[in-house]
Amino acid sequence: MAASRRNARRRQKPTMSSRCKAFLARLQSGIGALVSLSALVVLGVILYLGMEALRTVPVERIVVTGKIENLRQEALRNVLSGHLDDGLLFLSLRDLQETLEELPWVYTAQLRRRFPDTLEVSVVEQLPIARWGDEAFLNHEARIIEVTDGERWQDLPAIRGPEGSEGRLMNHYQRLLERLRPLELTPTALSEDDYGQLYVRLDNGLELQLGDHDFSLRLQRFMQLWRSNLKDADRLVRRVDMRYAGGAAVAFDQTPQLAGLSENTQAGRQ
Repeated sequence: MAASRRNARRRQKPTMSSRCKAFLARLQSGIGALVSLSALVVLGVILYLGMEALRTVPVERIVVTGKIENLRQEALRNVLSGHLDDGLLFLSLRDLQETLEELPWVYTAQLRRRFPDTLEVSVVEQLPIARWGDEAFLNHEARIIEVTDGERWQDLPAIRGPEGSEGRLMNHYQRLLERLRPLELTPTALSEDDYGQLYVRLDNGLELQLGDHDFSLRLQRFMQLWRSNLKDADRLVRRVDMRYAGGAAVAFDQTPQLAGLSENTQAGRQ
């Protein structure tokens, strides 16, 4: 048994040849790892140099499209020139878009790179469709917008009301515009006071009072009253008050008193 163990240990003792092979294997593995690491370093340097080269690619041309009538060209140039230092590839289109859309008159701005050296800018201007209060304007989304040269837009309809009522009053105005068009009447002003009372000014000078509720119903009653009783005397009518439950009060230019229309007078028209 002892002889067998001695023979086993003798057989397991590494020879000089096996030790050399193991050393060479470790050396080969180390060289391979070193080569791989060197390749990664070289690749990293190449990528870095490439990125730096791309970073220096300048924006040589800026192409601006869109119907621009009110946006100041100087303001547009100043914004664009302040965002071009990073070159075409690294330019943040999102940041530039947000900055452009903060300019007066800019509704939306879209940007696109066109290689090798061009930046395309598409601008859609705000379109004021109504005055808001004394100095502001509303766009088609009933958003308050900042404009320059406000005197140019003084012929727009005037809407006035408490803060936060822009959308609701714009909807009322659109309803008035659509419903009164067949009567050849155009609303030129709509206002709401602190008590929620609605007042409408028409293009013929008439003032229409609609109160603080039942907007659609009272507007419909006014339209019926206009067709039946007031159309032929439109230039004489100064004010129509539709806040009465069963009728209306009409004030004429030639008579200082209010002419009340009874429930029976309107019964056939409601």
